[in-house]
Amino acid sequence: MDFQAKLLIQVIILVTGTSAVAWALMASPMRIAPRACWRYAVANVLMMLGLILNTLRGDGPSYVAWLGADLSLLAGIVMLRLGTVFLFRLPVSYRMDLFLWGAAALAMLLVSPEESSQQFLAIVFSLAAAAMFARLAMVTLQGLSPSTGRFMAMLLVAPVILAALSFVLRLGFIFYHEQAEERFISIQSNQALPVLWFYLVLAIAINVLAFGNALTRLVQKIRMLADRDMLTGLWNRRSAEEVMKKLHYKWQRGGEGYALVLLDLDHFKQINDTFGHQAGDAALRQAALVLSHALRDTDVLCRFGGEEFLVILSGANIKQAHQVAEKLRTCLEERALRWEGQDIPLSASFGCAVVMPGLSVSQLISSADNAMYQAKAAGRNRVMDSEPQVAS
Repeated sequence: MDFQAKLLIQVIILVTGTSAVAWALMASPMRIAPRACWRYAVANVLMMLGLILNTLRGDGPSYVAWLGADLSLLAGIVMLRLGTVFLFRLPVSYRMDLFLWGAAALAMLLVSPEESSQQFLAIVFSLAAAAMFARLAMVTLQGLSPSTGRFMAMLLVAPVILAALSFVLRLGFIFYHEQAEERFISIQSNQALPVLWFYLVLAIAINVLAFGNALTRLVQKIRMLADRDMLTGLWNRRSAEEVMKKLHYKWQRGGEGYALVLLDLDHFKQINDTFGHQAGDAALRQAALVLSHALRDTDVLCRFGGEEFLVILSGANIKQAHQVAEKLRTCLEERALRWEGQDIPLSASFGCAVVMPGLSVSQLISSADNAMYQAKAAGRNRVMDSEPQVAS
């Protein structure tokens, strides 16, 4: 083996080995997306193993050195894709990965694992690698687009796309280049140094991209924790107030109005005192689920505090808000909480208010709150509308 080629291979092995350790540390004890990070760690180990096995290739036949090296590298690409799938919580599917890997393995078994077959083996490996990198690019793009935008996601995925294209180009060189064996098939010769440099940059770029993906996912999780109520999973009060400020700003500049429905679970303290706080938490979760299913995707539902929930209805008037509140009241009344063999009835008192000239966001919330307390004073489990008013 050429000394420079051997040195570059050792550097690539060092990079993949170090990356594997880093991913393992992120998975445990740091517990950052552990299912994804473990797969990234395994991917780097498999790629490192593939390179090590590649250095064992000689003149004689060897299934370990020839097929083992290529199949280990391909398995590493598969694990990179699966790590990305778990990182962004995309639908998990193994069938196409297993098909590509299995088809490559079967094709490689058609020839003797030795130097005379390396052109055929390189063709099979390049076809499989190109397809696998293309699949990795697609899931990475799918995972990044919602948070970064399509254009930025395309830029970030560029190294993976380049990897897929490089293996397609490698196929062309194998078929049409006179010195393909020395430059594009074997990585142990001096003429293969440009390819080895490319593999080194690719190994670094893919791991940097994966670390960036993990960081993006971590930021998304932190943002979600800041915006969501931990018990119910609904938007929290801070998020609701941000939504109302934006709607109010648009309305003041000639946009459509909006309405609020504020509701408070009836006899919630009694549920806590009689059945315990776990039952109270279960009641809040069930209420959140029932209310969510009864609303449109465009409606905003949040836990406003304690046993209070707030619904923000964009483009609604007071009559429409009342109709929505009545629907929510009925749905909630019909779904008793099943707790330790007993049915705990759930109901709520609703107050509706619509934005009007002169009312600030806080005043609008107060109007809905006053209407809600009127509903409680009138006997609970009913809907009341705020009186039209203009702030002085």
